[in-house]
Amino acid sequence: MKQQDSLLLLLMKGEIKMSYVHVVTGGGSGIGKAVATMLPKEDTVIITGRSLGKLNKVAEELNENGHHIVTTTCDVSKRDDVRKLAQYAASLGTIKKVIHCAGVSGTMANVETIVRINALGTVYVNQEFYKVMNDGVICDIASNSGYILPNILLPSKKTYALALDDEEGFIKKMAKRAKIMHKEDVDVQFAYMMSKNFVRWYSSQCAFKYLTNKKIRVFSVSPGFVKTPMTEKEEGEGTENLLTYTALHRGAEAEEIAFLITSLADERCGYFIGADVLVDGGCVNNSYSMMTAAKKYDNKSLIEKW
Repeated sequence: MKQQDSLLLLLMKGEIKMSYVHVVTGGGSGIGKAVATMLPKEDTVIITGRSLGKLNKVAEELNENGHHIVTTTCDVSKRDDVRKLAQYAASLGTIKKVIHCAGVSGTMANVETIVRINALGTVYVNQEFYKVMNDGVICDIASNSGYILPNILLPSKKTYALALDDEEGFIKKMAKRAKIMHKEDVDVQFAYMMSKNFVRWYSSQCAFKYLTNKKIRVFSVSPGFVKTPMTEKEEGEGTENLLTYTALHRGAEAEEIAFLITSLADERCGYFIGADVLVDGGCVNNSYSMMTAAKKYDNKSLIEKW
């Protein structure tokens, strides 16, 4: 018997009570796993991803410590998967928090896959959970990478809006824009930065409608470099240069980002709506941008003035 079927059977028999339900996409590792550990133990937490084996290991570990973790697979680049996830979550109780951590970096996929997972995946998660929630929180995880492109290089808002009614056109426009620096070759890192800028934009666009119609608070969080299994592949000279722009000269721990996310998702932060929190150790605000990505920060005279 599948795990979810067993849980539903227990609910029907009255052996367990309906509880609040929280959903964490990308919950098999990194920020998603850290978020799952910080959500209330008395509630049901669904962690999703594409590898059931990885998810089950996390669930086993956390459930031994008193959590109530349920696993199910979901590819957020497929709307049907997300719709089934939302319906399953609603069948277990009242959905209160959706923390959308699933995503891929610029080293993990081609441009189309990056756009489908990071950008369209966010559209699917927000829209499908909007249908089954009556209040609560949706937090979309963006990235400080979405801040470092000059506005002149970013797609227009008309291009972003295509994601809502012309997905193939949206993907083509994003892929074309990813060639802007090289004319012929597609820059996957450029595509990643655009996809995360889109997440921040789309999350803010949802906020007014979702709160007005259903009392759902929507916001986003943009982490900088976080030490996770996914980012281990990205460590190198570029990352070292990036970290010189942070005040702490290190990447964040997943738990640091997770604490911020769960704090903002707490009902006591009820007035925080439609905004993005940049949490990157001061990197972007310390002048890190696409133009300085290959340079180490060494402006000692500026530091002395401050």
